[in-house]
Parts: sequence; C-alpha cells; structure tokens
Amino acid sequence: MMNNEGQISAEYILLLIVIIVFMISLSTIIMDQQEKNTILSAAKIGSQEAIDKNAYSMYYNDTFNYYQQEYPRLLRPTNIEIINITLLDDNDTLKIQTIAHTHSQLSNDEKYIVGSRINYYIRKSITETFKQQQSDTFYNPALSNNYKIETEDVIWK
Repeated sequence: MMNNEGQISAEYILLLIVIIVFMISLSTIIMDQQEKNTILSAAKIGSQEAIDKNAYSMYYNDTFNYYQQEYPRLLRPTNIEIINITLLDDNDTLKIQTIAHTHSQLSNDEKYIVGSRINYYIRKSITETFKQQQSDTFYNPALSNNYKIETEDVIWK
C-alpha cells in the first residue's frame, strides 16, 4: 500500500543522509591511512638509499676527511640490514623507529653515525615524496601533507 503522507520519501532521505555521513567519515579515515602508508613507503626507500650509499662508502670531502681521522672504519663498506621500520602516531607528529643490524664490528659512535645517516635519508625521502620544502639542512623534521615526521635513534640488534 502506498502512504500518501510522504513517510517513505522521508525514510529514504534519512537513509541517504546516514550513508553520506558514513562515506565521508570513512573516506577521511582511508585518506589518513593512505598518507601514513606513503610515509612508511618513503621511509623504506630512504633507508635503502642510505644503506646503498653506505655500501659504496660515498661521503662529501669534509666528511671523508673527518672520518679518515676519527672513524676510519666507516670509510670501508659496511653491510647493513634494515629489520623493521615502525610508524608511531603522536597526534600531529609521527615518529619513525628503525631497527637495523650489521655483522661488522662498529663502535657505538660509529653505529650512531650510520644510524644518523639512515635517518637523514628517511626524512629526505619523505619530504621529497610529498614535495614539501625542507625545514632545514637535515630535513628535520620531515613534512608530509598533514604531519610533521621525526626519526628516533636507530636501534641496533
């Protein structure tokens, strides 16, 4: 039976409004997750670039001279493996934690230097992926469309 009082139309409109609100909130969540996935992918690319440069022992002249005097071990290629990269959410700031491993005997200072290089290339890759202006020479913090990204010291296992 037909209802001539417009009840069916009102129910359809209410259902349509609920569906639209649901779709808008769902799309916001999906877009946010997509941005975080892109950040994590860029971090993995950056860490691989750092490992590749480390394998070739490529350094600027001033860095080379400093390492030649203080850390000659870093002038030889070091085999490094990234075990895990984790994205930690802290409101509008995201933190990236990298876990790495090497079979080479590196001192704590040398691991810190190599870890800093890994973090530099992670931040650089993220900033370039999102086509953002670099915040400083070291891309610290890295920027995406909606987040500020910082890197934690690399954990060595």
